Amino acid sequence: MKNIKSISILSILVIMFVGCGSSSVKKEEPQPIAKVKITTSKLSYFEEENITITFKNMLGNKHDWIGIYSKGSSNDFKSILRRKDTNGSKNGKFIFEGIQEAGAYEARAFFKDSLVLESSISFKILSNAVLYEDAENNLSTGWRQILGHYKPLRVPHGFKSKGALVLTPEWIDDYTNIAEYHLDMNNSVQQILEMDMGGLKDYRLPNLPNFGYIQHHSVGVYVHTTKGERAMLWDSFFNHGKVKPFKKGRWLNYPSPVEHVRGYKEVGGLDIDKWVHFRVDVEKELQKLEPDNKLLSIDTFFATGGFLDNLKLSKE
Repeated sequence: MKNIKSISILSILVIMFVGCGSSSVKKEEPQPIAKVKITTSKLSYFEEENITITFKNMLGNKHDWIGIYSKGSSNDFKSILRRKDTNGSKNGKFIFEGIQEAGAYEARAFFKDSLVLESSISFKILSNAVLYEDAENNLSTGWRQILGHYKPLRVPHGFKSKGALVLTPEWIDDYTNIAEYHLDMNNSVQQILEMDMGGLKDYRLPNLPNFGYIQHHSVGVYVHTTKGERAMLWDSFFNHGKVKPFKKGRWLNYPSPVEHVRGYKEVGGLDIDKWVHFRVDVEKELQKLEPDNKLLSIDTFFATGGFLDNLKLSKE
């Protein structure tokens, strides 16, 4: 019995020793492979604007690469729009040449010159300009006649184009023009308002006796700003009186960068065949009267008349 007890005690000691020894040995866990990550510096870029893409955790092969594709296209080499090899860098940044066409795109990461996708990110290319009216074939269906008796009208032979827009001023006395027309823009991207003003020597407004003549009229935009809604108006009538920009309630009023009147030389009107280009940076104009305000969106274009063509919002 004594021997059996000794053997049992010895066995227990051995088991304890082995158990303790095995618990002190740490097993090496396999290190997880870091996922490839690519990011763009912005969610959207304008046409021809350089595109900045940052990459992390690439394999480190000199033929790892980043490509730009149209969103939804295959990974095939023939679908690549832009490509740069990492030259062995695992982390880094590329600046790609801008893309000329607005739309949806993706940056994609690959290893070893393969077409096996490791990571991707989507971004957009935005148009530098949005054209709202050129009257080439028909007028925009978005025009609204708010006041006055004459509807928006398309006539042939605009500014170097097939057509132009006619909005008829309707003066009922020396101080009151009852015409008003609206066109929604709903644009929070572009902030430069542009249009051509003419210049229709062969057209006679229905309420005037002379061809090519058009009286004073205003153009402007309703906007959202960080300080609320504003109405911004430009009129060359202010130019004639050397009136500086002024504010009245939510209305911000400005001299126009160009002359609006055609004929009527006694009040500074231009020749009836003269086209000029109207262009204002809406946010900069806003800050002339409200320096600490910022533009959020251009919601609606309005006019109280005009021979107009190529109405658009642009970036720069």
